[in-house]
Amino acid sequence: MGDNDLQNLFILVASFIASFSGIAAGVIMVNVTKKFKTGILAYGFKSVAIGIIFIAFGITIDSLATYVSVFKNSTLDTVLLVLKEATFVIGAYIIVIGSKRTADKLQTLTKQ
Repeated sequence: MGDNDLQNLFILVASFIASFSGIAAGVIMVNVTKKFKTGILAYGFKSVAIGIIFIAFGITIDSLATYVSVFKNSTLDTVLLVLKEATFVIGAYIIVIGSKRTADKLQTLTKQ
């Protein structure tokens, strides 16, 4: 096993650990929202959890793209790159918008 193979293996393992951690965090946050039932905090946790899951899927796609790049398949690399970037953008958007809405609602409640 060469240095490049070892480096690719390390990148893949680290990416999968990060993505599964993100998915686990999203699932835990969704389960926490069940305890809140409804309300501002439940909405905020749920939207952040969904955003985290999208970003975790993006990390998974990124690690797959690294693995595929070893085989130099440029068409598949391009497709995976577009999918990865789309999941990152969607996840970040959901987190930011969900957090902003939650903060706005909490701020409205504290002003009364």
